[in-house]
Amino acid sequence: MILVVVLSIVPPVQADVQDAARIEQSEGSVFLRTSNLIVKLASGRPDMLFWFNNANRNNRGIPVFHVGFYAVAELFGDDLIVDSRDEVDGKIYRLNSELIDWTLTTENTTNALHATITSSTLANGATISFAYHLYLEDSVVTRDLNGTTIYYSEQALNEIKFDIIVDNWIFSPEATGLIFLVKAHELDYRHRVRQGNHVNAPEEGYRVNETEVGRTNRTHDSERYGIEFSDDKNNIQGYFTWIPEVDIYDAEDNYLKTVNCTATVASYSVEKDIGDGRTIGVEVHNILLVYPNYGDGLKMVHDPLVGLNPASYAVSASWSALLAIPVIGFLILIVRRRKN
Repeated sequence: MILVVVLSIVPPVQADVQDAARIEQSEGSVFLRTSNLIVKLASGRPDMLFWFNNANRNNRGIPVFHVGFYAVAELFGDDLIVDSRDEVDGKIYRLNSELIDWTLTTENTTNALHATITSSTLANGATISFAYHLYLEDSVVTRDLNGTTIYYSEQALNEIKFDIIVDNWIFSPEATGLIFLVKAHELDYRHRVRQGNHVNAPEEGYRVNETEVGRTNRTHDSERYGIEFSDDKNNIQGYFTWIPEVDIYDAEDNYLKTVNCTATVASYSVEKDIGDGRTIGVEVHNILLVYPNYGDGLKMVHDPLVGLNPASYAVSASWSALLAIPVIGFLILIVRRRKN
């Protein structure tokens, strides 16, 4: 019996990372798979689901998290906090509209899976891209900004980093910023969504280039900027985070400046005729990512990420193994009795 216990709680040998990593397409959607994580990129819109790879999606106990970008609009207010829907106006585009075509490209490299979805040209001449990167080994990604090297530490297998790229946006007169509406929840609405300290944009969080000036380490801190998904025992299962820095480039991709992103959680959408949707609560958040008016015809690049907490799943897997021990022991006793 002791031997049975030991074998039951030993985790299976993890498959080779390279062999397990692959990109698949099915019914227009793209799946990025590693030994730990599956990411589904929906067709026709910047929308993603993500869950643990070694989990059976048909088991309703398995959490599947959803982060979708639904609309982009302009902000009209006296600061970068969205106080009400009345401050949202100007150019408003639903990102899942039939009026916008999305082109998806993928690439499987030695140490990462890549997918990029790019919109057709919007009515104001802009294009929007979401570039997703799922690294197969822990990596440090660097970028040169006019001689200053900034870097990001990327966690392999459990996180997917993505770039939001807005190119050639022409702001309406008096517009003070740009807004992305993001909806975040667990697919079956069974997990609470908790927000980090800066989601509601306290005063020090939205001052451009004041609180984070000269910060070269842009590694994500999930407790400061972002939201997390937690179960009924307050175990963090997944998260959606972003850094405050947003880089601005000219039409020739020359770096110009860095501005700061803020975020507001709201019970409303960005377009009046869309409606409120599901009432804001502990299971779902409407997140408004806000970028200051950085100038016409430029390129904006921001770097959020989503991820899973592997320790949370390991706890569940350990309990499953322990629960299996009595069953295995009972079966062995039956076999022995039959032999006798």
